[in-house]
Parts: sequence; structure tokens; C-alpha cells
Amino acid sequence: MQDKAKIGLVASEVAGLWDSYVNDSLVICTLSYFIDKTEDEEVLQILQHALDVSNGHIQVITDIFNQEGLPIPKGFTKDDVNINAPRLYDDPFYLFYLTNVSQVAMGAYTLILNHVARSDVRNFFSDCISESVELYNKVSDVLLSQGIFIRAPKVEFSKNVSFVEEQNFFSGGLLGQKRNLVAREMTSIFASLRLNIIGGALITGFAQVAESTKVSEYLFRGSDLANKKVKTLIPLLLDENIPIPSTSNSFVTDSIVSPFSDKLMVYHVTLLNGGAIAQDGMALSTVLRFDLQLHYTRSMLDTAKYSEDGLDIMLKNRWLEQPPQAIDHKKL
Repeated sequence: MQDKAKIGLVASEVAGLWDSYVNDSLVICTLSYFIDKTEDEEVLQILQHALDVSNGHIQVITDIFNQEGLPIPKGFTKDDVNINAPRLYDDPFYLFYLTNVSQVAMGAYTLILNHVARSDVRNFFSDCISESVELYNKVSDVLLSQGIFIRAPKVEFSKNVSFVEEQNFFSGGLLGQKRNLVAREMTSIFASLRLNIIGGALITGFAQVAESTKVSEYLFRGSDLANKKVKTLIPLLLDENIPIPSTSNSFVTDSIVSPFSDKLMVYHVTLLNGGAIAQDGMALSTVLRFDLQLHYTRSMLDTAKYSEDGLDIMLKNRWLEQPPQAIDHKKL
């Protein structure tokens, strides 16, 4: 009987493993630089833990691809990072960065697992999900202990059970009086704010040190886009006297020496764009007010257009590694 674990990989499994390899190679470069710069021992331990996890992923995927006779992606290497570059971000930023990484990873690995059949690959991505949860919890504990965890709003809610009776519950001020936000809408707004605050800081640092003028201009556009989203969302909370998530730290130093290649930074931003579109899509599926639905629809379109421009830069510079593609039998 054929060993089920040796059944050939299907397209969804190859795609998930390939994407994970490339993304982990990027994370390894990024964390290697962060580890060299951090001064906080708690932060250092978590960064090292995350780096070890990504290195483990690379080894597992390499073994599977070798067994299947598939080429190993180039991804990102030591040529894409300069750990001797001066500090670009402060220690608290590293924690917030890992928070975003773990949150995105939890969702991404779950989506991949939904389309995986082979048991060894299922086990791998199941472990990836568990590791992402563990990382999120470790980072959250340190953020809480240091008093810098960015919390969701705490507000008072009605103690009575009620039912929606009028259509204007959905209007959001477009067709009538705007009702107060419900808890799921506050959650979506908070998640978007946190993502854009931390993502905006990352991109600002990238833009500050990029070697290419075109890349720098592109990255500063991303920073401006993140700030625009933050400025649009904050009034939605302030209008109802709801506390807004904030941090007193700008995170970015004044260094102008790049620790990363322009290729890595642009690709990293495309990953951020994908996470932002996914976040907006999730929010769109849960919010009930029409004005919020309109905001998230526009936000996704803005991010998609910005992401397209980034892909153009990667194409022109031959930075975009081609994912696995089906054979065109007519051209053989």
C-alpha cells in the first residue's frame, strides 16, 4: 500500500509551502538585524525565539521540496540585510512588529491549512498556527508587563437585550441620524488603527533609508497612506468619546543607513498591503453601518492601487521571484 505521506503535493500545498519559505526568509533577515540592535533582554529573548521558529520552518520546507524534486526558492538571504547598520527602530517597536507578524501569521496559516490534504503538510501548518499563537501570547505578556500594550477601547455597554427595529440602524449618517458604534465596529476600527500605526512606522523607517529615490518616494507614499487611514478612523471614536489606541513613541530613529536591501523593503510592504486588505475585508464583513462599509471599501481600493505600484517597481528591477507555475504543455 502506498504511504499516504508520500503522495505528491497538490497545487495548494506547493503554494502554501513556497509562500511560507519566502516569507520566513524575509523574517529571518529582519529579525537578525533587530536582534543585533536590541538592548532589552526580554525583547531579545522573544526575537531569538521568533528567529528560531522561522529557521525551523525553512528546514522543514527545504526537506519537503527536496523530497519532491522541487526547486528551493531563493527568497531573501544575507545579501539583503546589513546587521552592522545603525539602529533604525527602538526596542518597543520590535515587540509591536512581532505582534503584527504573529497576528498575520495566524490568519495566513489557517487559510493555507484549509486547503491542505497531505498529513505531513497539515501537521506542519498546524504547528505553524500553534507557534504563531505562542508568539503572540509571549509578546503580549511582555507588552503588558512593560505597560505599553495597545489596548482596545473600554466602554460601558447597555445592560438590556434589544432588537433592531428601524432601517436607520444601518445608515451611519448617510441616510439619517448616525447611531452609536456597536462593539464589533469598535473592534474593527481599533484593529485597523493599530495595524496602520505600526505599519506606518515600519514603512517610514524603510523610506528614510532606501537607496533608490523612486523606492523612497514609493515608501513615503505608503507612510502617508497609513497616516491618512489613521486620521480618517480616529474621529469615528472621538465623536462618541471612545478612547483611541495610541503610543507616545514614534519608534523610528534618525538613521539614514539602510539595514535592508530595497528589494526586501518593497517586498515587505507588499506583505503589509496584503495584510491591510485582509484586515479591511474582515472589517467589511462585520460592520453594519453604511459609512463604515464605504470606508473599508475605499481603503481596500487605495491599498490595492498602492500595492500594484510596488509590484511594478519589483518587476522593473527583476526583484519579483516567480511562484510555482503549471507547465504549458503546448510549449514543451
